[in-house]
This record gives sequence, C-alpha cells and structure tokens, in this order.
Amino acid sequence: MIKKIVNKRKFIIQISLAVVWITLGVVLFLANRGHTLLVDNRNVEDPELRAPDLIMVTVDKNKPIEFFRGDRDLYNVGGGKHKITIEFSDGRPSYQTYFSLPLGPDMFILSVTKMINGIEPYIDVFFTQQESRSAEPEEEIVIEI
Repeated sequence: MIKKIVNKRKFIIQISLAVVWITLGVVLFLANRGHTLLVDNRNVEDPELRAPDLIMVTVDKNKPIEFFRGDRDLYNVGGGKHKITIEFSDGRPSYQTYFSLPLGPDMFILSVTKMINGIEPYIDVFFTQQESRSAEPEEEIVIEI
C-alpha cells in the first residue's frame, strides 16, 4: 500500500514537471518571437499627407535611426508589444506610443506618416515576392549535326 502511494506521488510530480516545462516553453516562445519591422517615412497618397522632413526613430531599446522623407529602414524586434519614439527636427514635441505585432507573420511595415496622423491601420504585413517566370514559352534551340 505504501508503494502505491509513493508511485502515485511520483507520477503526479512527473506530470506537474512536464506541465511546468511545456508552459515555460510556450511563454519563452511568445516573449521572444522575433519579427522584422520596416519603418517607412514616405508620403501617404490617400489623404495626401506629407511625411516629416527629418525624424529620429527609436523602437524599443534599439539604436535610434535618422530618417529623411522617403527613407525606409528595418529593426529586428522580439516579443509582441513594442514602444516607438519619434523625435522631430522641426521643434514639435516627440511622439511616443506602444503597438503590438501579431504572432504569425515574420515581417511588417509601419508607416510613420499614418501613425503620427492617427490613420489606422498604420502597420501592415509585408510580403516579399519572388520573381515569377514569364508566361511566354521559351524558344527551343535545335542543333543540327
């Protein structure tokens, strides 16, 4: 009877440890999921909004990057929630906000112009496209011997 109690406790401890390890793995995956974030400082065509001339952008604790109008650069970020700080060169007060990235896609593009003007969505999934082969059939080369 004592052996059954010891075996039952041992089994419960093993199951508990397995659950703890799985939970820890899921939490670490979600907290450290990496994304590539393209920050875009270009004009927006819809409402004809103009991008700022010169800004300094900091995402999370990454190195600040200077952007002129029309520039695009990338940040590698980890986790789901991020902080962005935009400092303007024209004397306007700096803009700071938090944003979240979904778990699935790997690459996103963030429009600074849309963000500072309150236009949603200012973050979109960025797809890289491979070059497709032309639809024209290739000419066959015939060598006569």
